[in-house]
Amino acid sequence: MHIQSKHIFLSKIVTIVVLSLAGGWLFWQGYYFSSVLVLIGIILLSVSLYNDRKNLIERMGRMIGGIRHSDFSSHYPSNRSNDELNLLMQEMNEALETFRSRTHNTVMEEAETKAWQKLISVLTHEIMNSIAPIISLSETLSERELVEEADPESYRIMQKAMETIHRRSKGLLSFVENYRTLTRLPQPVKQPIRMESLLESIQQLTAANGIHFTWSVYPAQLILNADKTMVEQLLINLLKNAHEACNGLSEERIGLKAEMVGDKVEITVSDNGQGISPEAIDKIFIPFYSTKANGSGIGLSLCRQIVVRHRGKISVQSDKTGTRFKIEFPYTENQN
Repeated sequence: MHIQSKHIFLSKIVTIVVLSLAGGWLFWQGYYFSSVLVLIGIILLSVSLYNDRKNLIERMGRMIGGIRHSDFSSHYPSNRSNDELNLLMQEMNEALETFRSRTHNTVMEEAETKAWQKLISVLTHEIMNSIAPIISLSETLSERELVEEADPESYRIMQKAMETIHRRSKGLLSFVENYRTLTRLPQPVKQPIRMESLLESIQQLTAANGIHFTWSVYPAQLILNADKTMVEQLLINLLKNAHEACNGLSEERIGLKAEMVGDKVEITVSDNGQGISPEAIDKIFIPFYSTKANGSGIGLSLCRQIVVRHRGKISVQSDKTGTRFKIEFPYTENQN
């Protein structure tokens, strides 16, 4: 049976008291050698008590220091016994895990708020840029007198104005359609997906568009419980981005890896392209933000929404040697 540390502590105190009394009695009786041995025992027990308390204080100090410096990744080992020190470690681990979760949720909420604020700004800017010339040109055309036979120059001006109105209206319609795509993303219909089969089918789909990549799955029978259509869309979007990032390279290297890591299914899409600038990397998931001249800015935002709806996480690392997107999906036992 495991003795709890508080009982050990009390037993050491009692032992020191008893040995002190015994040592005093031995010394009084003239048994000096025996009293010296008892004194040595008392010293050893005192040092042991000091080390126990010192170790506990140091562990608490490291724990508090980690929290003070915002390091919430610490994990304090325990042997799952009923020892109160181990119970304390377990409680601290549970408290840190709760704090991590709440901190992550708070950060995500703040990021979402900022993203929506930026989205509203983009929406306002885009709509105003489209509406202003339409209104101006419409007013100009309405003020012109209608004549049976317009001169060529007037006809040319009117034709150009109508073409501008059509182009801006079409652009605005496309913009609104993209916005609707983001806001109408359905809830995922989850089902067991065999990752090996999924990646094989995606490889066939993307090969027609000139996208070639290598892939691996570990373990070979890895199953992901998710919406198949959404995951396909997610991975195809990331592979297209990787292909575009490698544009102009003599040797394009795109990789897709799915593996079981701890209690998560981790999917990684990597490339050896030009990378994403530090200024842009914090904005790439914001709706309608794009570093491409003709980009809609909804691809990566849609990817993030798909991952979030599966209660997962998506992150990116990028430098001059390439870019690496990592997606983490929670693993459930009924996936196999």
